[in-house]
Amino acid sequence: MIITKVRAHHLRDIPMQSPPFRDKPNRTRALLIEVGTDEGITGWGLHGYAHKSIVSFVNDYVADIVVGMDPLRPARVQNALRKQLTVRHLGATLTNALAGIDVALWDVLGQHTGLSVHTLLGGAHDRIPVYITHGAAYDDAPVYSVDELAREAKHLVDLGNVHIKNTVGRQAVPDPEDDYVRMAAIREAVGPDVRVAMDGNCRMTLPQTVRLCALTEELNISFLEEPILHNDPALLRQLRAKTTIPIAAGPNHLHSARDLLVADAVDIIQPNVCNDAGYTAALGIAEMAEAFNVPLGHGNGSGPHNVALQAGVRNGQIIEYHFHKWMAYNAIFENVPQPENGFLTPSSEPGTGLRPRDGLIAEYEVDH
Repeated sequence: MIITKVRAHHLRDIPMQSPPFRDKPNRTRALLIEVGTDEGITGWGLHGYAHKSIVSFVNDYVADIVVGMDPLRPARVQNALRKQLTVRHLGATLTNALAGIDVALWDVLGQHTGLSVHTLLGGAHDRIPVYITHGAAYDDAPVYSVDELAREAKHLVDLGNVHIKNTVGRQAVPDPEDDYVRMAAIREAVGPDVRVAMDGNCRMTLPQTVRLCALTEELNISFLEEPILHNDPALLRQLRAKTTIPIAAGPNHLHSARDLLVADAVDIIQPNVCNDAGYTAALGIAEMAEAFNVPLGHGNGSGPHNVALQAGVRNGQIIEYHFHKWMAYNAIFENVPQPENGFLTPSSEPGTGLRPRDGLIAEYEVDH
């Protein structure tokens, strides 16, 4: 089998479900990466950032390297791409496009063998715990008020969800006192038995984060994700020494994962197969993390692709159901897995089990 086609599809204005108590966002965009083969098997990957520069990068440069190669050897394809494209000189957004190609190759491999990617990755768990990320404002919508956050959190818990996450540090200047008020309102709304996490989106300084942790420890926070600017390993290590709240962070590639682990900077490491690592590199991160006795978690969206990794490897621990991004998945793909009683079950279909909806590309693709 050989690869006969590699193409990035930029889709815009796809209708999707809006948040529980808001009318918007009700549309989304996506960048799908298609890998075709001479045996008629097509694999699909997803890049988290839909930008025309990535379309050109994949269609005009990457395709010339990958076409003609064996799709059943994802690591060999990655080696060729990294050698010929001089990856260290490319921006993160462009190099992350290689992760989408890797995901598509594993999709091809699964369809060829008749096995799910979850099984190919080890099949360690039949299901994986899930948390719901909510309350993120998009498309220039106003920031959620404290009352809105509490109302939405209670609504999601009433639907049967047992673990939720909300963002902190999103003010023009991060304000730990304001974030405490917001998180305290969520805790009061959902009660003591629901797990509550926070996501800092790499926005805060060390002193701001230390203050936030001191204020929120009484709320029994399950973990704090990426609070420090640039995921600085040295600063994350200092933070861990000053709080009992578990600290999580997502690496951009194998080397940044190594840096976080060697620095003893995280309690949970969060590779994202669509934006950072692909399945090939994520397997390496999982094995490296296991050597440090650090579990894998998942953040940064793309949960339906990442559930195969989290459930596939031994140290997979938890998957993110980012409400906005999961609604986008529901609009783009057929048969997207959904949470049930606090867990997600990975697809048993060959490959990823995620296929674009019929007619989606023809209706919503943007010409470049």
